[in-house]
Amino acid sequence: MYDQLLGGDPGRPGPGDGGPEPDFVTWLLYLDRCEDPVWLGGLARWWYDEACRVLLPFVHPDGAAAPATSLTAFELDAAGRGRRRRPGRWAEGMTEDCCQLSARWFDVAPQAIASEMDIFLARFAGRRHVRLQISIGFEGRSGRLPLVLPALLELTRLVADATDPAYGEIVVNAGMLSPATMLDAALGRSTESSAQESRTHLRGYEWVTVCPAELTRRLGGPERLWASGAFAEVRPLPHGGVLLRATDDPAEYREDRVRAVFHALAPVLPPGRPGALPTVPPAGSAMLSAVPGVLAGDPGGHDLSRVVFADPRSAGRHVPGQRLELGPGIPSSGPAGPTAR
Repeated sequence: MYDQLLGGDPGRPGPGDGGPEPDFVTWLLYLDRCEDPVWLGGLARWWYDEACRVLLPFVHPDGAAAPATSLTAFELDAAGRGRRRRPGRWAEGMTEDCCQLSARWFDVAPQAIASEMDIFLARFAGRRHVRLQISIGFEGRSGRLPLVLPALLELTRLVADATDPAYGEIVVNAGMLSPATMLDAALGRSTESSAQESRTHLRGYEWVTVCPAELTRRLGGPERLWASGAFAEVRPLPHGGVLLRATDDPAEYREDRVRAVFHALAPVLPPGRPGALPTVPPAGSAMLSAVPGVLAGDPGGHDLSRVVFADPRSAGRHVPGQRLELGPGIPSSGPAGPTAR
């Protein structure tokens, strides 16, 4: 995995030797209104404990040797002075000046389901916004990713129930630009604008999407979203938002299933027609420069086939039977890469 502290892609491995890429999955939940360090510290400790309870068995099965671990914290004081620390425990890293805190498990036993796991918390777009992120890799463990997905869904429901998320998603086998979403990148939106408007415009849509209460009301509520037929699960959240799962199997979330989700969410998506990743990152999106390929103006190994290349304002006026264009997928290593239409 890429180093999460770079703000790039923590999930997608680098180019291999021609073999299939290992599976990986990234879990993301975005919170706003996080100015209170006491509240955030308590939440961060609870979230970490729950994430470990639900997910650690996948990298540390009973009876196996403990995997290698590392904890890293980065602090930034009021004067703008930064320092990196290696806390002994997660709770010790969650200080008032903490900007980023990560835990990593690697060199796991061969019998473990997953090969590595990262848990990561970061402030972004000002101290009001926080990203909670978990990335799990499966190098040398083909076919085991589905075993972890129920636990990630359980954790999504648990944390979304306990908080009031501004946005969330689970992304399977696709590169990331977090804290930007792939829709942000395709629209050329800055991370700051996207985060600050997250209760005005939905930041993206993926296999699993968490939509905040303000936007859920504009979409007609959980009942109308379920009636749209675009989702396999529509779960109301205590704060008024919804957890949306597009399909039972993430491998089925492509083409017409992506288009169905786009149509269901179009009224709250940001305006504009997405395009290929920009050759120059949007202002305030320096994290894009950490991701290989982005500055070349191509997909950079990132899958845009789950982004509809259409302005959501015209979604209700498309010609019946017309299939809206999707973005390019990841090129194959063969002479002709796959298309996503």
